[in-house]
Formats: sequence, C-alpha cells, structure tokens
Amino acid sequence: MTLVVILFFIGFILITKGADIFIDCTVLIGKKTGISELILGATIVSFATTLPELTVSTLASIDNHTTMSLGNAVGSIICNTGLILGLVAFISPFKVDKSMFSSRSIILLVAVLALMILGRDGSITRGDGLILILILIVYMYTNVKSVSGNGKNIASNNNEINSCRVAHNKHENLKTALLFALGLVMMVVGSKLLVDNGVKLASFIGIPQGVISLTVIALGTSLPELVSSLTAIRKKHHGISVGNILGANILNITSVTAISSLINDLPILSQNIRIDFPFMIGLLLLLILPTMKKSKLYRIQGFLMLGTYITYITTLYFMYLA
Repeated sequence: MTLVVILFFIGFILITKGADIFIDCTVLIGKKTGISELILGATIVSFATTLPELTVSTLASIDNHTTMSLGNAVGSIICNTGLILGLVAFISPFKVDKSMFSSRSIILLVAVLALMILGRDGSITRGDGLILILILIVYMYTNVKSVSGNGKNIASNNNEINSCRVAHNKHENLKTALLFALGLVMMVVGSKLLVDNGVKLASFIGIPQGVISLTVIALGTSLPELVSSLTAIRKKHHGISVGNILGANILNITSVTAISSLINDLPILSQNIRIDFPFMIGLLLLLILPTMKKSKLYRIQGFLMLGTYITYITTLYFMYLA
C-alpha cells in the first residue's frame, strides 16, 4: 500500500508540473505566431487533451465494449462543461472573444444535434460516424482559416529576419515543441497513475466500486482538460481554458465517437436518452446562450453548471447504488 500512495503522489506531481509546462509552451506558441488563445485552446490544446478519451473509446470499441465508447465521450462532455468550465467560471469569471466563441459553439451544437438525430434508430453506425467526421473536417477548416488569418499579421516580420536569427528561432521552436510534448506526456502518464492508484486507495479505504466508477474513473480521461484549464486560469490565460473545453467537446463527438463507430456500431442506451443527453444539452445551453449574448462567463453560470454536474452524478448514484 505504501507503493500505491507513492505512485499516487508521483502521478499528482507529474500532472500538475506537466500542465505548467504544457500551458507555458502553448502561450509561447501564441506569442510567436500571433494566434489567439481561444484558437490555440480549441485546436492544439483540445486535440492533445482529448487523446485519453480517444484511446479509451477506440480500445473499448475494438474489445466490443461499445456502450463504454459512447458513454465515455458523452460523459466527458458533461464533465468538461459542468465540472471543469463550471469550476473555471466560478473561480474566475472572464470575457470571451464573441466571434470565436460563437462560431465554435455553433459547430458544437450542430455536432450534438447530429449525434442525437443519427442515434434515433438506436445506434451510431459506420455511416453515422462518417457524417460526424464531415463535421470534424468543417471544424478543422474553420480553425485553419482562423490560424491563417492570424498568421498574415506577422508574415511581413519573418521576411526581415537574417539567417543567424532563423537558425536561432528554429532551435527555440524545436525546444518549445519538445517541451510541449513533454508536458502532454507528463499529464497523460500522471493522470493514469493518479486514477489507477486512486482506485486502489479508495478500495482499500472501503469506498464501494460503484462510487469509484462514478467519480475517480469518470474523471480519469478528463484530468488533462481539468488540470490544463485550471493551470491556464491560474496563469491568467482564460481563452485557453474555454477554447480547450469547446474544442474537446466537439472532438468527443466528431472524432472519439465517430472513430469508435467505424470499428463497431455504438448502441444508444435508455440511460443515454433519459439522463445523459438531457444533462449534456442542458449544460451546453447553460454555457453557450448567456455567453454568446454577453460575451462573458459569469460566476453564477459557473455555480449553476457545477450544480447541474453534481445533480447528474447524484442521479447516477441513486440509479445504481441506492
């Protein structure tokens, strides 16, 4: 048990320090390229932090645990929005870029609507997955277009740099890229150690397995988003937080669910229809509608999103354990 405790704290140290490195490198990339923090959060950060969900869901589909594939994706959206962004907004309310926020929010709502329409027949099939991937392509195109637009603002400066400076910049860019990758690996490995050993600790203390699955394991694949978002607001880079969550939510539908469905059809359970989907939609509307109108996330929004997430977890608890 001593080893479990040591590994648990090593995981905690890895994930927190990794997040520091990850966010610092993301901010540095933004400064060098002129790309806004929200775009960086919605692209590089969200793609990187969604890797655990993609890995878990894809492997689950390969092993024919298809209900886990969809449940992991939808559960992550609920966790990302209710717990992570709710916590971020409650701790530190902030303004957003209305245009960037609105465009990505609309894509997210389209993806959610598509998921529900495609799943009306009781499953997400390979054909449905291809439709979701088309939405992913549109999302990636809008991001590339945004990045290209930002890149024009700094293009003229690059033409004036001499060969020595170019070599120096290449060295710095390589260093930044390596540190960025190191921070991501530290977060993923740290979250794995934290979850695996956290489950063992909880079992040793006597916490029921059902409660563990609804808490520690459910949070496991969302830990990179949680830690990177909290680290971003601690460093006063709120745009990365909201961009990360919006991007991760879009990817959970258009890549995690879509790619998993290409391997095996994903069944839509009655729990998904009666509980998971309504909570997911409610949380997204609670996030998107007021923020699009006022261009700001308020503390009361964060409080309501956190309360909705707690209600969701409580509902599942009473369903399976009461």
